[in-house]
Amino acid sequence: MPDVVEIGYGGSERLVMNMGPQHPSAHGVFRAILTLEGETVVAVDAVIGYLHRCHEKLGETLTYVQYPTIASKTDYVAAMTSELAYVLAVEKLGKFDV
Repeated sequence: MPDVVEIGYGGSERLVMNMGPQHPSAHGVFRAILTLEGETVVAVDAVIGYLHRCHEKLGETLTYVQYPTIASKTDYVAAMTSELAYVLAVEKLGKFDV
């Protein structure tokens, strides 16, 4: 059986590490660029969302019933929350309940 060699971290060098996206099919939902000193995170550059893909324009041209299927594609991890946010916003703006 080979000997186990433990290597300790003794320097003050910083390591920049890319974390994310969290799942291959969820490209662009959330990405964090971490700056580490040993095991301590000293800085985070959060990159939120690349999935807008002209959703604003689609929201202007599609009907109230058509758009929720597009809204769900803004976040593959929690698709239903995007649909719910859209529907609640439209209902509030239109002053009606469905």
